[in-house]
Amino acid sequence: MRVFRSAARWIFLVTLFVAPWMYGGTTATSIATINLLLGAALVLWVLDLLVNRRFPLLPRIFVGVSVALLSLGWWMVLNASSIYDSQFYLFIPLRRFIDHAPGSVDYAISVAWMLRATLLIGATWLAAELSQDSHWLLRLWWTIGVAGASIALLGLVQKATGAEMIFWQHAFPDDVKTFFATYYYHANAGAFLNLVLPPIAGLAIRAFTKPESSAVRALWLSTLIFIIVAVVANTSRLAQLIALGMMIALTIRFARRVFDRLSKTERGLALVSVVVVLFTLFAVAQASHLDQPLKRWHSFKENFLMDARWIASRSACDALGDAGLLGFGPGTFRVVFPYYTAPFANRITGVWRFLHNDYLQTTLEGGWLGASLCGFLFFGGIAVGVRTLWRGRRARFEEFCGRPGGPYSTAFIRSPRQRLFLTLSIFALCGVALHALADFPLQIASLQLYVATYLGVCWGAGGDESRK
Repeated sequence: MRVFRSAARWIFLVTLFVAPWMYGGTTATSIATINLLLGAALVLWVLDLLVNRRFPLLPRIFVGVSVALLSLGWWMVLNASSIYDSQFYLFIPLRRFIDHAPGSVDYAISVAWMLRATLLIGATWLAAELSQDSHWLLRLWWTIGVAGASIALLGLVQKATGAEMIFWQHAFPDDVKTFFATYYYHANAGAFLNLVLPPIAGLAIRAFTKPESSAVRALWLSTLIFIIVAVVANTSRLAQLIALGMMIALTIRFARRVFDRLSKTERGLALVSVVVVLFTLFAVAQASHLDQPLKRWHSFKENFLMDARWIASRSACDALGDAGLLGFGPGTFRVVFPYYTAPFANRITGVWRFLHNDYLQTTLEGGWLGASLCGFLFFGGIAVGVRTLWRGRRARFEEFCGRPGGPYSTAFIRSPRQRLFLTLSIFALCGVALHALADFPLQIASLQLYVATYLGVCWGAGGDESRK
């Protein structure tokens, strides 16, 4: 009886598609909707586990760290010391389970954040199991590709038509003008485009290395072009640099593979296609006013050192001592940070909901222990993915050399589709890890969902070793 499992997976794919369209998960309504959809998918998935009396095939260390991280976060909620009154800027004390024990400084914010964190870790578990099914993995892959293409196309059309605001709404004087597609902040849009760039490039690679129809090849090559143009059209310089680095790395990794699979006729057609693509890129660039984002690079040297994000990061470093082992509580950065900006009052202005450094913000909210667990979950997933690819390559080499009894012969050899998507997931995660050094992509609901999905793919690859 797999009806619950299929329903859970379809709802999960729907959530992946609609999350970036709902303002990227940056509004209260969109976050609540994403939570509701994820909750429904996870409930159905758990019902499937109970009915079939099974446990997902996941690495034990991944399960252990996930449970430890959630336990730590929910303890900070249950032992919260206060709740913040944003009207009077006061922390109102609460009765605690254990006095003098660590607890969140804002119960309400931490409850909301931990609910999202629980659903995201559940999504990571669900994605880890889904990725072990080759057919569902392809559906996941296509969902990401279509979602990314639609957001990129929307952003380019908005640029070309001179839209004042998202969905061509009227822009008021106080509205943020640095939007792109459905994201109010251009850097968040850039982070999303970089998250979908490797999978879409992978679909194009797959189309040219498999006996696919010309229509499929044209579809994904065109989609890849739209994504690249959208990255350039967006005004986030960091996102553009990361995208350039990923494209260079992808070219080095896969160019020879694609070239070797093409016949002489197809290679000639490919060269003609490149010329057509360049002309198309130029035409789209003119229509989308790409000269505007490119002009921002001229002021890069002047604005770099004066950027308030570096001053804010320095101020946050001063608060690390008070954060201690367990931090101020999940999601509490926005209410704590103003109390540490006094020395830089003239240079840090406005309300800071997020610090432009995800690693520092995570350490402030979760403390050194919480940040370490988050780091292990994130970078450990990348390491597991890399290790799985390496062991699989050694195992295939041993088989080729006729040494089935070698030390890597028992490694699970994944299908070409799974190996390719795992490689692309690692590329995407490395890109967002770099972006998190100077922005806050890991604080945005839709981006968190995509990161959780890729982490699930990486950790799920390590789950195969339990079959030995």
